Amino acid sequence: MRSVILGFAVLLVGCPAKPVEVSTVVDAGFVAEPIDAGPALLEPLVMAGLADGGTISLKVAAEPIDPPAALTIALPTRLKDFRIRLLDWRDQLVVSDDELMPDGVTYVITLKDPLKTGRRYKLSLDAELGTVVTSESGQSMQDWELEFTVAGDVQPDPAALKKSSKRKKR
Repeated sequence: MRSVILGFAVLLVGCPAKPVEVSTVVDAGFVAEPIDAGPALLEPLVMAGLADGGTISLKVAAEPIDPPAALTIALPTRLKDFRIRLLDWRDQLVVSDDELMPDGVTYVITLKDPLKTGRRYKLSLDAELGTVVTSESGQSMQDWELEFTVAGDVQPDPAALKKSSKRKKR
């Protein structure tokens, strides 16, 4: 029996094997279109010009700041169809003189009256006429907001004072 198995093994080893052609198909899955990550992130630099002549950089969740006389927003690129607004704690526009400088990337907000101490304000950049802010190259940009608080005690709301001082006459 041993010789039969040995003979069979010699027969298998001694015979040249025929090359077998195997067709291999590799499926890498589907070919995806480029993924649209959506509008690009907009990260302007905001500087607050203080009454004493100094400046301070405004950042998200920063400490309360002294009342600014002006705000300078440095955009990372030239934009089309956009507006920048300063809103108060009631989401009402703050009266100011606004100007986009000739370089096209610096926006200056000069305040008419000092901001109220202890109150929260919001800078907002969004599309003025269309649905999305675009750069000059046509790239869509995300809307942007920055909230900050003016240091000091909360001043009473002048509108609330006027309402409470009016008494009904009988």
